[in-house]
Amino acid sequence: MLRTAEFVLGRNVRSVLDVGCGEGQWRAALRAHRPRLHYDGVDPSAYAVSRYGRARGLQLGGIEQLDTLSLREEYDLVVCCGMLNYLEAPALQRGLAQVARRVGGMAYLELFTSDDQFEGDTNWPAPRPAAWYRRAMRRAGLWPVGMQCYVASSARDRVSALERL
Repeated sequence: MLRTAEFVLGRNVRSVLDVGCGEGQWRAALRAHRPRLHYDGVDPSAYAVSRYGRARGLQLGGIEQLDTLSLREEYDLVVCCGMLNYLEAPALQRGLAQVARRVGGMAYLELFTSDDQFEGDTNWPAPRPAAWYRRAMRRAGLWPVGMQCYVASSARDRVSALERL
């Protein structure tokens, strides 16, 4: 996802917002490739933020609170990995709108649909069809470019017509 965001931007990623970051494990992986990268993590777990917040740049909050947190206006890369399926549809839609406002380059939004085969933890609301999620992304202002990556609709001309899905 780092390289894809850099392709979209035409330069190295300088800032990342990790929504639902847990303990902020993406920070080390991203900084291994971009040591000076600015990383902000947001997670609703008081434990994760109190234990790792200061050292890893984490803030207490959820996807629906992005507009109320002390965050940058835009990020080169916004990551939502392993958390979107846990949201009920209204919370997901409200959260996607807030994510879209922060996308200055690309967003990686991992979601499983009812059309997918998956294993593991499925203690979350029943997934919806892929078409439902596509509509939700478009309503939020996100344009798909493949591999669960999205650009803001206003920036969709950064990618060629064949890359836009």
